[in-house]
Amino acid sequence: MSKGISYSLEDLAGKIGATFSGEGALHLTGVAPLDSAREGDLTFLTNPRYAKFAERTRASAILCEKAIPKVAKSFLLTSNPYAALAKVIPLFFPPKTPIPGIRKGAWVDTTASVHPQACVADGATVAAGARVGARSVLYPGVYVGEDAVVGEDCLLYPNVALRENCILGDRVILQPGAVVGSDGFGFAPEGEEYRKIPQVGNVVIEDDVELGANTCVDRAVLGTTRIGKGTKLDNLIQVGHNVVIGHHTVVAALSGISGSTQVGNHVVMGGQVGLAGHLRIGDYVTLATRTGVMEDIPEKGVYWGSPSSEMSVEMKNVAAYRQLPELLKRVRNLEKSLEKLQGLQGKEPDGK
Repeated sequence: MSKGISYSLEDLAGKIGATFSGEGALHLTGVAPLDSAREGDLTFLTNPRYAKFAERTRASAILCEKAIPKVAKSFLLTSNPYAALAKVIPLFFPPKTPIPGIRKGAWVDTTASVHPQACVADGATVAAGARVGARSVLYPGVYVGEDAVVGEDCLLYPNVALRENCILGDRVILQPGAVVGSDGFGFAPEGEEYRKIPQVGNVVIEDDVELGANTCVDRAVLGTTRIGKGTKLDNLIQVGHNVVIGHHTVVAALSGISGSTQVGNHVVMGGQVGLAGHLRIGDYVTLATRTGVMEDIPEKGVYWGSPSSEMSVEMKNVAAYRQLPELLKRVRNLEKSLEKLQGLQGKEPDGK
């Protein structure tokens, strides 16, 4: 946080499109979590389960949806506190802007094009024919391959690899270790061996996409693997060759999407979701954590389980599964009772 930053509660409300309750002239000098905030800080309540901590926070004001009864604080009020927090944080923690230019320790091919307002750090590489747009930043260890394109206002953090012919739109963020354009997993069986299928397509990542650390997006065999505008992928995700992901889709960590699958717009995937290849996932589908998808899901809805089914159906299946131990016990008791009854029926009237 930069020293000397201060906003009144009223000014802060105006900057993020919120309202306030309490002392409008109250000056706030920072933002911090409920349990560690101090006097002068703005804290936030984005999940109702933490409301109990608001009663004892030392913060001077609380960002939340509604004023909290019995809490003697000023409030910054908005219908979407989480989105408002995303606007507040940069006000108190202004992003650092690297000085434009190509550092002496960088290697840029003479046929590459780097905008004068871009920054190429020590240890970064820009190969032949590649282009880097205005205000984009390449941190140490970044590799931009031959004829690759980096749009404007992109951030490529350390050790990112953007391989040949792959294209990034504007405002794309690649977290450390992300790989765009690695070879797809294509091997044709030939006798008892496997022959590698050349992966000669590319990857296109559209505007405002973010890829998490060590996430990999494979290049197409032929054609293009595409990540649509505004989509966000978490850490450690695998996107196979020729996959197409639509706009504003979010995918949590450790998920995998097999080759040639098409994922729609506004899809939500929890952690460890797995999609088989050549599937079609429709718009506004939600896949809960650890869902395994083996068939197309064309209809909007919430799905869970492996193989996947509608959430309501899978919850009934889980409830039934949890009753199995008791049901097995009852069946064994019934079998014992039946054996005794059959034994009695098999005896002669005199007991012999």
